[in-house]
Amino acid sequence: MASHLFEKLSIPLSSIEEGISTFTFRVGGSDLSPGEGRRFSNEIQVRAKVTTMGDDFLVDLEVESEGEFVCDRCGEEFQKGIGGKIQTFFTFDAEKIQEEEGEVHLLSPVTQEIDISQDVRDALFLAIPAKCLCRDGCLGLCPRCGTNLNEERCSCSRSEEDSRWKALKGLKFED
Repeated sequence: MASHLFEKLSIPLSSIEEGISTFTFRVGGSDLSPGEGRRFSNEIQVRAKVTTMGDDFLVDLEVESEGEFVCDRCGEEFQKGIGGKIQTFFTFDAEKIQEEEGEVHLLSPVTQEIDISQDVRDALFLAIPAKCLCRDGCLGLCPRCGTNLNEERCSCSRSEEDSRWKALKGLKFED
């Protein structure tokens, strides 16, 4: 992961007003890769809503980007829009770390800005589906010959049974 892409993803404490403050960022996504066959080369849009809570800050992040993926069924590359949300609590009080639920970050007494870089990555990566499909009805590859069934039909017999299951055909169950 290239951390240099997120250098400007911090919010100066001096720019946070009492109540709710909103910030937007647009950063490049090149080299940001959550794993093999998945990457974000397009711009990443970030919206941060900061709510002051005394000396603490509740940050609601929304991120959106276009990702490049490899289909888990057919192996073809495709692009898909991804959007994620994450909420993080930032505090100067170490005792609140144990009290708060969810993502909590402790700020040092000399902190001048809130770094949201890792939270942006987390929101984006958590939005990636566990199974990436080029489309809902992806037919995948033929298990026998490897033909991409989205592009053409293969000549493999569909009625041929897997010999490993033949022993189970003789089983009888009582009602």
